[in-house]
Amino acid sequence: MKVLTKLETSPKVFIAAPFGNYLSFPNAISVTGTWTLKHRAGVMKRLWRIASTLRYDFKLKGWVNNLGLPNEGIEVGLEKTLPDQVLSIAGIERNDWIQLESVIPENQSIELNLSCPNVSERTVWNDLPVFFLGDKREWCIAKVSPLITPEQLQFLIEEVGFTQLHLCNTLPVLRGGLSGEVLRSYVLNHLEFIRNEWGDGLELIAGGGVNSLGAASDYLAAGANHLSLGSVCFNPWKTRTLVRKLTND
Repeated sequence: MKVLTKLETSPKVFIAAPFGNYLSFPNAISVTGTWTLKHRAGVMKRLWRIASTLRYDFKLKGWVNNLGLPNEGIEVGLEKTLPDQVLSIAGIERNDWIQLESVIPENQSIELNLSCPNVSERTVWNDLPVFFLGDKREWCIAKVSPLITPEQLQFLIEEVGFTQLHLCNTLPVLRGGLSGEVLRSYVLNHLEFIRNEWGDGLELIAGGGVNSLGAASDYLAAGANHLSLGSVCFNPWKTRTLVRKLTND
């Protein structure tokens, strides 16, 4: 079997939240957050949630977390996010999206987390179009669930106006959200469906089990434009090497 040593193209590479809060690499875009309108937890509680809920599940072959979006709120998030980074945000209560949009600079790149399986509060999608009024952002990304339906995709693309999608967030399981290689089949299926339905006009970011050039190549061949690194970031040294290979640095 031939082992890939480089990609034929150089996609943009994102360091997914929450890893983007702590890691940055040349030629990679860090995503900070996820930030909510209101304070949900400070640093110590966030670290406690990580220590108490994050586990590798050998049966499911992936990392399971039940963090619940612990963060210090959007005002702190704006202070901690650099201009060349992407701000990940989530609406928890009714009108949160409208209020978040009102405080985020119109040129700040954002990723809207529409699918965190560890937040019990129902988010409201009807307010999402506010982010496209006079939009000047390089990135306005919808991060969606691996279980998103065709009807939901149609709403986000045709009704809201998203042209940049991140496929996908963690898979809901009994003890939280599952990440890693188990997501690959979901992402590949979504890539195929979206390309068949909407063609090449959308920018698609593939994430989930991107831990090698082979996995990255499979996503790109299936129609992804860019890549997102998540659980591989538990090993920063491997991630640094992978970023270099993915960007042909």
